[in-house]
Amino acid sequence: MKTTTRRLFGVWLLLVLLLAITVGTAFLDLGVWNAPINLAIAALKALLIAVSFMHLARAAAVLRLAAALPIGILAILFVLTHGDYASRPRLPAAWQTPAAAAGR
Repeated sequence: MKTTTRRLFGVWLLLVLLLAITVGTAFLDLGVWNAPINLAIAALKALLIAVSFMHLARAAAVLRLAAALPIGILAILFVLTHGDYASRPRLPAAWQTPAAAAGR
């Protein structure tokens, strides 16, 4: 096998292993850590695909910037959305009865 084929096959095996880990964690009761662990695994899989199969490791700097810029913008949007959500007051829902809204 060529070196490139071996490397791509190794990346594919690693992706299959990460898929098995993701499926395995879906059956485990990890509480609030279930979603962050699976999102971290998904980010690692996306990074492996971008670097290996999209050849971003050997790409020009402008192409790497074009691939990384949307991720940075998405991170900024997540931070701004979380800041907006965290700074809003906790008001009762509009459909609750006055007794339920008062905490009785």
